[in-house]
Amino acid sequence: MTPEYISYLTIPIALVSITLYIKDMIRGRAKPNRISWFFWGVAPLLAVYIGHTSGVPTPLLIATFMSGFGPLLVVITSFFTKNAYWKTTSFDIVCGVLCVIALIIWLTTNHLYLSLTFAILADLFAGIPTIIKSWRYSETESGAPYLLGMLNSILIMTIVTDFSFQNIAFPLYLITLNAIIILGLYRKKLKIL
Repeated sequence: MTPEYISYLTIPIALVSITLYIKDMIRGRAKPNRISWFFWGVAPLLAVYIGHTSGVPTPLLIATFMSGFGPLLVVITSFFTKNAYWKTTSFDIVCGVLCVIALIIWLTTNHLYLSLTFAILADLFAGIPTIIKSWRYSETESGAPYLLGMLNSILIMTIVTDFSFQNIAFPLYLITLNAIIILGLYRKKLKIL
């Protein structure tokens, strides 16, 4: 199996992750922040388009597509499941606006490192509301997508052969983001921080 085909393993993991999260939403255990989940869905789909036009291998495009498709399913489900969403605040909207600005810079710059930096910033701005929610209201989140998301990022790291900034920055960022959210969710149970 060539390294890029390992990315196919991320597809069933992503499906299980989103299925578990939606199940927790239906049960009233998870209340996603729509700003975070919307942009976590949109950005990867933009990356698929850019990757397709740049000749990115199909297995990686499919894995990237799945990383965006799942969050959009969460957003759609939140509109049809009573009490399965988190109230959007002014702070969330500010984070969303900053995310849009970072996405525009990401999409319009021709400098690889700058572009990647703004892609990471866009994802971070989208994630800040959920990071805060995971630390303050951990009972409103489910750990499945973050634990399995971290596993997927680790899997992607196993196929990296060139450890340059452009190849490791985003997976390392995702591992860190998921770890911060997981720590927020489970710190009381683990009696840390």
